[in-house]
Amino acid sequence: MRKKKKKNKAPSRVAPIILGIILVVCPMIPLSSALFGQTGYITEINNVERIGGRKDIQGQPNAYDWHIGYTFKMRNGEYETGSTTVIGDAVSSKSGLRAGSPIRYLAIYPGFNTPGYGGLDGSTVMWIAVIVFGVFLIVLGARNPKPQKTPAQRSREYKAAKAAKENPSPVQSKPSATRADPAIPINNSGGNKMFCENCGAQLNVAAKFCNSCGANQQPAQAPQRSPAGEPDWDSFKYDDTTPITKTEMDELAAIATDEEYEDEFDLINADTEGPEHFRKILAILRWRRSTGQ
Repeated sequence: MRKKKKKNKAPSRVAPIILGIILVVCPMIPLSSALFGQTGYITEINNVERIGGRKDIQGQPNAYDWHIGYTFKMRNGEYETGSTTVIGDAVSSKSGLRAGSPIRYLAIYPGFNTPGYGGLDGSTVMWIAVIVFGVFLIVLGARNPKPQKTPAQRSREYKAAKAAKENPSPVQSKPSATRADPAIPINNSGGNKMFCENCGAQLNVAAKFCNSCGANQQPAQAPQRSPAGEPDWDSFKYDDTTPITKTEMDELAAIATDEEYEDEFDLINADTEGPEHFRKILAILRWRRSTGQ
């Protein structure tokens, strides 16, 4: 029998979780510095280095990238160094950095610092947006998506709902005095045969299981039927002692559709679950073919 391998979707869920953690953790330092950091002031511009070629910026025809190193004094009186990159045609006026300019830093990590007073400026809002997006990716990867139903499953649910709608309150008819109880085999005039109460097939009186549908013929196993008319297959007892025959295997392969092979896990593994399970699946397929479902 053909067995359909299930795709492993774990890698597709791990990737957004890892990316989300990175996007949440990395902005924490600059965001904490901007919102909760302390303010120091530049005491000296150490070095100015031009980076790259000229920028074509409106109003600044000779603008370049400048790397600026500085020293600033912290609140505890100690000094710390830092650097930043600005764009301008001259470092003095365009960058806005000079002795006395504010520097925002974290007391526990003064090595990371940025010019300005912090607060909810443009860069802070950007870091918050990055963290929110990272949290979204983590939730997206961690959630357990609802499994998508296959067309065959939706079709079966539609048929069951339609049957239930057409028969909202099925009335169980009481057996008449002349009719035999369903749990008692019905013998014919010959006295050596009976008929299956599930499918009506003619059986030998000593038969324990129906050769046609596999239903148990013992009196204690009365079949239960659902409102939609399908038997309660779990109420039957199937032969689990006789090995599965080649005839049964060929019959299952002949009456099962490709859709049933691909979409029904029980059917795919019928030959590995044991004779009882196999004969239950075979009985279900016989019933479907005989009723056109």
